[in-house]
Amino acid sequence: MKACFGLPLCRSLFLSGALLLSCLVARGQDDKVIKEISYADTERILGTLKIDYDNVSEGTYRFQLAGFKTLLLSKKKNLQLYVSFKHKTPLARINEWNRDKRYTRAYIDKDGDPVLEADLDLEGGSSMGAIKELFRTWITCVKLFAEHIGYED
Repeated sequence: MKACFGLPLCRSLFLSGALLLSCLVARGQDDKVIKEISYADTERILGTLKIDYDNVSEGTYRFQLAGFKTLLLSKKKNLQLYVSFKHKTPLARINEWNRDKRYTRAYIDKDGDPVLEADLDLEGGSSMGAIKELFRTWITCVKLFAEHIGYED
């Protein structure tokens, strides 16, 4: 019986492990595990991302991203991004978005306006890199959603 299931597999496992370890070391402080975020930390993150914001209320921030008014709701254990459009949109078009796209959800609000939201749950642990990616993905999705519903500013 061979101890390491053959030399090629053993070498492959060693190289994979070495690559994984080097990636973990290279990530450094940007990937510190975040399970809860204070309002001060939320504001620090917005500053790091160079986002000028208005503090609407405790944990609620308003700012422009990709030319659209966005709300960030920081509820300590999760973050939610929200944008609403004053634009009549058929429910079938909203459903197409939800069927074909990932990372966001769309719906028609009580005023009949299309809304786009995205969430990041922190309870299981997240990182600054994941938070930055949430914002990058959000910018792309908001632009695509505006096009999808035929919104023109």
